[in-house]
Amino acid sequence: MTKFRLHYFNARGYAEVTRDMFHMAGVEFEDVRYELEDWIKEGSTTKDTMPFGQMPVLEVNGEKIPQSAAIARFVANELGFAGKTPVEKAWADAFADLYKDFLTEMKPWGMIAFGYPGQAGDRDELKKTVLDPAREKYFKLLTKTLEKSKSGFLLDSGICYTDLMFFETTTSLIGFEKGFLGTDFPLVTAYFKRIGEHPKFKPYLETRPVQPK
Repeated sequence: MTKFRLHYFNARGYAEVTRDMFHMAGVEFEDVRYELEDWIKEGSTTKDTMPFGQMPVLEVNGEKIPQSAAIARFVANELGFAGKTPVEKAWADAFADLYKDFLTEMKPWGMIAFGYPGQAGDRDELKKTVLDPAREKYFKLLTKTLEKSKSGFLLDSGICYTDLMFFETTTSLIGFEKGFLGTDFPLVTAYFKRIGEHPKFKPYLETRPVQPK
C-alpha cells in the first residue's frame, strides 16, 4: 500500500487542492503541518530536508516530490482527477496553466491585500486596475468553457484538479473581497456552488480546519 505524507504549513494555501483530492478519493494520507514561526526560526533545519527548501512537499513511500502544481498533477493522475483520456488530461493541464496566469496577473493586488511586508501600493486602486480586469478575463474564459461542458465542470468527464484550484482560490479571495464572485457571471457562480456541493467534496469542506488568520 502506498504511503503518502503531505508537508505544508498549518494553512490551506498551496497544499489544499491536494488535501481535497485525498479526502474526495477516501485515500489515507498523513497531513504534516508546520507552524510558520518554527519554519523560519533561527537554527531550524526543516528547510534542509525539503528538495527545494520550500513546501508543499509530498512523500510517496519516502520519496519527496516538491512544487504544488507537480504534486497536484501527480495526485490527480493517481486518484482519477486528471481526466479520462489523453486529450482531457492535456486540457486539465492547460486549465492549470490558465490558473497560474490568473495568479500572476492578480499578484500586485494580492501582495498588498494579503499583507506581504515591503509592498507599496493602494489596495483599492489595485483592485480597479489589477484584480477586477483579471477577474473579468478569467471568468469570461470559464464561462466559455462551461457553456459547452457536458458535466458542469471544466472537463466533460467530471470534476478535476483544476476545478479545485479555481474553487480554492476564488473562495479565499471572497474572504478578502466579499464582492469578488459577484452576480455578473451566473454560470461561474453556479459552477463554484456545484463544486462546493459535490458529494465527494462537501463532507470535507464542512469539517476541514478553519483557515488560520
